[in-house]
Amino acid sequence: MKKRGPLLAAFCIPLLITLIICVNREIYPFGDQCMLHIDMYHQYCPFFTELMEKLKTGGSTFYSWNIGLGADFVSLYAYYLASPLNWLLILWPRGYVIEFMTALSILKIALSGLTFTYYLGEHFLVWQDAGNAAAVIRTEKKTAMRLPADVASYAAAVCGAAYALCAFMAAYAWNLMWTDCMVLAPLVILGLERLIRDNRPGLYYVSLAVCILSNYYISIMICIFLVLWFLLYWMEHRASGYRAWIRFAWYSLLAGATGAVLILPTAKVLSLSGASGISFPETMEWYFNIVSELARSLLAVDVYTGDSHWPNLYCGIFALFLLFLYVWNRAVPWKKKLPRLALVVFFWLSFSNNMLDFIWHGLHFPTSLPGRQSFLYAFLVLVIAYEALLYIRELKLWQVFAAGGMSVVFLLFCNHFMDETTMEQTSIWASGAFFACYFVIVLGILIGKKRIRQLMLATGCLAVVAELVINYNLTGLDTISRTDYVKNLADYRAVLSETAEKSDEDSVFYRTEELERKTKNDAALSGYHSGTQFSSLMNLNVSHFYQDVGMEGGKNFYCAGGATPLLSAMLSIRYVLADNAMEEGPLRTLVAQRGDTYLYENAYVLPLGFMMDEDVAEKWDYAGGGDIGTQNQLANLLGSDRLLLTAVESESKAGESSFVAQDSAYYYATYSKTGVDNLQEQVSSGRTRGFTKVSHGYILDLGYCEAGEEVKVTNTANELVQLVVYRLDLMALRTAYEALAAQTVEVTEVSDTRVKGNVDVTQAGRLIFSIADEDGWTLYVDGKKTDSETFGSAFISTYLTEGTHEFELRYKSPGFLTGAVISAAAVVLFAATMAVRRKRKKG
Repeated sequence: MKKRGPLLAAFCIPLLITLIICVNREIYPFGDQCMLHIDMYHQYCPFFTELMEKLKTGGSTFYSWNIGLGADFVSLYAYYLASPLNWLLILWPRGYVIEFMTALSILKIALSGLTFTYYLGEHFLVWQDAGNAAAVIRTEKKTAMRLPADVASYAAAVCGAAYALCAFMAAYAWNLMWTDCMVLAPLVILGLERLIRDNRPGLYYVSLAVCILSNYYISIMICIFLVLWFLLYWMEHRASGYRAWIRFAWYSLLAGATGAVLILPTAKVLSLSGASGISFPETMEWYFNIVSELARSLLAVDVYTGDSHWPNLYCGIFALFLLFLYVWNRAVPWKKKLPRLALVVFFWLSFSNNMLDFIWHGLHFPTSLPGRQSFLYAFLVLVIAYEALLYIRELKLWQVFAAGGMSVVFLLFCNHFMDETTMEQTSIWASGAFFACYFVIVLGILIGKKRIRQLMLATGCLAVVAELVINYNLTGLDTISRTDYVKNLADYRAVLSETAEKSDEDSVFYRTEELERKTKNDAALSGYHSGTQFSSLMNLNVSHFYQDVGMEGGKNFYCAGGATPLLSAMLSIRYVLADNAMEEGPLRTLVAQRGDTYLYENAYVLPLGFMMDEDVAEKWDYAGGGDIGTQNQLANLLGSDRLLLTAVESESKAGESSFVAQDSAYYYATYSKTGVDNLQEQVSSGRTRGFTKVSHGYILDLGYCEAGEEVKVTNTANELVQLVVYRLDLMALRTAYEALAAQTVEVTEVSDTRVKGNVDVTQAGRLIFSIADEDGWTLYVDGKKTDSETFGSAFISTYLTEGTHEFELRYKSPGFLTGAVISAAAVVLFAATMAVRRKRKKG
């Protein structure tokens, strides 16, 4: 039996279904929509853009200044960008990164169908069956009749389409860093079977190594499944002996070691992130009952990506019906059937049990996006379903009616126990209709003549395709407006390039921020340096510092929103992007404008490094004074005898807070903890400003207000947000700033992995860099390697004596060299092992 036709069908069916849905959804170039969803919107598009720039310009792949205050790029690449297909970005035109990701998403859907179909053909020896007659094989004590080889091959293609369009893909197709592993999983599992059965390790090692290199996180789940599948498959092939255990351990170890070049740097960086540490749950919990969980296997159930743990289980109503038939089909011996069914039950328990959930997700609980191993569940169910289909002619009529009865009971239980907040009654009725359809089709196959059987098989394939189209169209490929996402990007680049030449004359390095941002990774999206990022690899110490001083921070993000001019200066923020022409004042000057984008230059900005008196550095209680008190204390320590921020009278009521500016000044506000996420500022002069993610808790920058202007801060939720408004004292700011600006570094060279410069120290003290203190940085002062200290538990610093000093900071991704050596050694060991095997065979 030729493979080409079925494999082509397995690739084309999900490809065409997805393309049709894209046309229907008006996804660019068929309309103005795009597939940017959740992290694809906030992280992947900016990170893909940064990778494209590095590949096209030859930038270093070890570090990036365009992600937060600076970020290790090796670990970010390993976590988000390691798919080998991503290197095609070097050939892709700039400005179309969204389309690259869309094409990649669709391609991976189609490839998933292809690899799963290939697995079915190899696992069940479909390609080896010859002719159109039914193949006859020997099972334990009887002869079992299989479907004709050509029918079985194209049935495998339909099952491949179901794998490619299962609920996992509907929920997470946008999550490009995971879907490579879904494509590779069937090859890895096939490689494992060849390793056990035929002592052929090549496919297993290569596919598992590529899988780990593509995304080590999802590979953890695949490795857990491999252990379970090894036990199951070895019990069926005990003739391979216990040497199969040794082979499994050895080649798994080599594959894991091959990934060390990316795993070790990522582990080092993660140790400083919000994902560090392991806290195994002390008590067992059950998230929901099994029946309500299984109801999510039905047709047209909305995918779930929240934090209530509901898994996405759909892989076809036909697969559920075949699973019920599998239970009754005597062509499959019970000693083979029971372990597979037990593994299915184990998956059900894993989705609802907190301890098993914790283990499956790499000894961490997922932050939303639950059931990340559900593609492996779909793999298992569809393998079982396909085996039931192969031996469908061995069924008795009573067994079909028994499976039909199980379907009815299953639907009744689902109807009673389903969670009405995550699915609707229509799913029950739609699933019931397809159950009835498949019941009739199977009856027709069993009792009909040859022509009827052929018609029923064709009808069954069409019904499955129709089911997949309906489900994926209703639950997959969420979209947003492409125009809204990209509308300011060209203007951002234009205004930044206008000032780049002038800025390079004055300062080799500076940062830019936004008053209102699209994402917390806009700097990577538009190609500038900033002090904001959203990434699972973010340095948690920086986030804590930001929160301590009144800026925005969390477990996987920090943001310069809430920075006062003093903090902004310390972070070397020279420019501010805004969407209006009303932000000028004593501290900000409009320097460029394009369309609705305005670029302002801050009056106060410090270079990448500055000196601070040692007493000030030691006495500043940045973590214990409260956001406003902390900044007042710093200004006082720096020589100001006036408060930097002084409270003024304001009024708050449900839905609105307001005050009248008594003096022309910059105003800021704090507030008590709130669940409100969006606030809108309206000034009587006509100026407006929006604040997002207010529930994170940060200082609100209300801007410059002329005396007599009324300011209102409203929320559409009509909730009471109790504001405390503060006026910025410009004299106090000037005194504090001048104390820091008295001794600053002159940066003479900045590259992706190196900063060089000098500083003239007239008074000994602490040299502080606005660079996160991370393992990869090495500091040299006057040519000598120097042990750096940490300022604010977050930034690189060191003590300098009086005099002129030269400094250099060099970056190397921590763990990269060690990991590269281990990976290279693993490849050499694999090659040596294969050479020894070939020599023995020849001998």
